[in-house]
Amino acid sequence: MEINIHYEIDTISDIYEDYVYMSKYETKSEEKGTCKYCGTTDLNKFKSKAHLAPEFTGNKDSFCYNECDDCNNTFSAYEYSLKSFGAFKNSHLPIKGKKKFPKYVDGYHGYSLQFKDDNSLMISTKKEGDFLKVSDDKVKIKSLTMPFVPLNVYKCLVKIAFSLMEDKDFNKFKSGISWLMGKKEKTTPLIPHIMLYNPNQKPISKPIALLLKRKIDYNAPEFSFVFIWGFYIFQVFPPFNVLDKNLDFANLKLPIMNEFITKNEEGKFGVSHYDMNHLERIQSLEKITFGLKKDRNIKS
Repeated sequence: MEINIHYEIDTISDIYEDYVYMSKYETKSEEKGTCKYCGTTDLNKFKSKAHLAPEFTGNKDSFCYNECDDCNNTFSAYEYSLKSFGAFKNSHLPIKGKKKFPKYVDGYHGYSLQFKDDNSLMISTKKEGDFLKVSDDKVKIKSLTMPFVPLNVYKCLVKIAFSLMEDKDFNKFKSGISWLMGKKEKTTPLIPHIMLYNPNQKPISKPIALLLKRKIDYNAPEFSFVFIWGFYIFQVFPPFNVLDKNLDFANLKLPIMNEFITKNEEGKFGVSHYDMNHLERIQSLEKITFGLKKDRNIKS
């Protein structure tokens, strides 16, 4: 099947409406105690509260009660890839995990960094290099991210979107459950595994998750999902919706947020998007620049 994708800006609010924000989500009473992924109703498998978004993103308040412990453990592998993907830049922010601020270690360049309770950032280095530069009251740091699996990052985002759906809508995606639950499961879906991504947003300390649903008849997927975590903003279009099979894939429209229109070093504009349908562990080069206040010093 021929698939031609056309990214559209400035139309997303015309095409989609808010389905639910994570901060306002509540598991419906009739859905509690039944796992939406494997179907178990064994209450002994619901001993832990499942976070809607991983706790390391700063989510301490939003939970779902229709995800069993076994499925939650399966999804932890996907969460680890998302954490590895964004750990470098977000380690510069006061975002706590379960008990403390996470420590980021760059084994390639030989340094580590960790946010502290006194609102300071501790950077420890074992060797000199161009990965850390201080000039004109600015600090510039670069790093190779921790290894991550692109498909697992994508699955983590899709899983959060699924968690926000009521059963009547999630049932449209039933054909994708085996793909979601299979750690090595890779397929070629009708909706490509594309992730829109921008790592340079004004940072936040608590994540924002928003599920969108198409409100008009339009040649675009029925659902889209936006996730904001620290410096990062993501957008995906959950695959496997049975209703999306009726779309014209030769002229598929993907309404996206303006934040994904970026300019490269040559001054050319483009759409920041990635094909995430890969199971190989990779690393990417990330950079961050921040200013120093005049009353702050770097301690060695």
